[in-house]
Amino acid sequence: MEYEVFARKARVDPLHLVGSVVAPDDDLAMAYARATYDEERWCEMAIVRKDNVISLWQPGEP
Repeated sequence: MEYEVFARKARVDPLHLVGSVVAPDDDLAMAYARATYDEERWCEMAIVRKDNVISLWQPGEP
């Protein structure tokens, strides 16, 4: 499964997409996200399964 990784550096900052990871389950996805995106001192990090993201529009749509 593919997961989107969101993080913020400070409580006042919005969560923003920092990248994605591929893992067979949620626990490994959390570990991969922590290991892959550890270059910053995040105050918060969250993962979302990509298939749970609801798109409002796609590139190329009016």
